[in-house]
Amino acid sequence: MKKGFTLLEIITVVIIIAILAIIALPQFFRVVERARAAEAVNVLGIIRGSQLRYYAENEGYSTILSNLDVEISANNGDYKFFNAPNIGVAGQAVMTRSNAGGAIGNYTVRINYDAGDITCSGGAGDTCIKLGF
Repeated sequence: MKKGFTLLEIITVVIIIAILAIIALPQFFRVVERARAAEAVNVLGIIRGSQLRYYAENEGYSTILSNLDVEISANNGDYKFFNAPNIGVAGQAVMTRSNAGGAIGNYTVRINYDAGDITCSGGAGDTCIKLGF
């Protein structure tokens, strides 16, 4: 008697694996995007702390990243997924996610220096809610 799998059994396994992949892939991409957004929030938090120190010394916020005591560059090449931090916006730092794809869309993460509030805007549909904002 020959041992092995029948064609029907192999097709069944392939179909089950395909169904699991269809369910798991969107969740995987959401988790990856959350990690990218967390990186932007981390950079913005560092900038906020530096801006508060700058404010204590100079009674105003800097609009030039190189004036701050952080090693964060304004060079876009340093940020693979987000545009470089923009601190020229009054009282806040901003990073924009570009080229995120149609399901996510481009979105912007902001941090307010005074309150420390982190907000998200833009994106496709409820992107900011999916990212935890």
